[in-house]
Amino acid sequence: MIKTVLIVEDLPDVATWLMERTEDIFPGVAVYHAESVAEALRHLVLPSIDLALIDLGLPDGRGENIIRHIKERKPETLCVVTTIFDDSEHLFPALRAGADGYLLKDETNDEFTASLRGIMDGRPPLSSSIAQQVLNYFRPGHSDKVELTNRERDVLHLIANGLSVKQTADALGLKPNTVSGYMKILYQKLRVSNRAEAAIKAVNMGLIDP
Repeated sequence: MIKTVLIVEDLPDVATWLMERTEDIFPGVAVYHAESVAEALRHLVLPSIDLALIDLGLPDGRGENIIRHIKERKPETLCVVTTIFDDSEHLFPALRAGADGYLLKDETNDEFTASLRGIMDGRPPLSSSIAQQVLNYFRPGHSDKVELTNRERDVLHLIANGLSVKQTADALGLKPNTVSGYMKILYQKLRVSNRAEAAIKAVNMGLIDP
């Protein structure tokens, strides 16, 4: 039963729209509003928060930080992202932070309401295009259209199998600095920040064998 809702949204018109949708779906609900990360975290003193609707781009930080704090202090709270961003660069970090759902604010009233109302039936609140992205991501052979040169693929394969930069350089007959340069390019293409993430993403995308 949803009795208390926290809406984290810095745009007044959007915040009002979210409040109206929430009050329509959950009659009698107590709605609290925060316009920033800091203000949202102050609301964690509430005895309970059943549902939190959280924007990702806020004036003083990222919505993912709010999700992490809520899940640490109130793990029973349903955290649902409400955003205009429908790309994987926003979706997957939010899910990794602990988000229980991901809804797009540019959906029609009926679509948004139906997705949010599904909480009452135990359905994960995901916009249809977001659900499709999640399914596509875990399909075998999913590639995200990342193209690697043969040399980049060689470097990635060796790094993913645990070789150091020097070992990779020795194996390929390259200088360590050259391998480091290839790794920088790979990080940019795969949109990751370390070797572990690069290896996992490369396997998931079918770029290398596990």
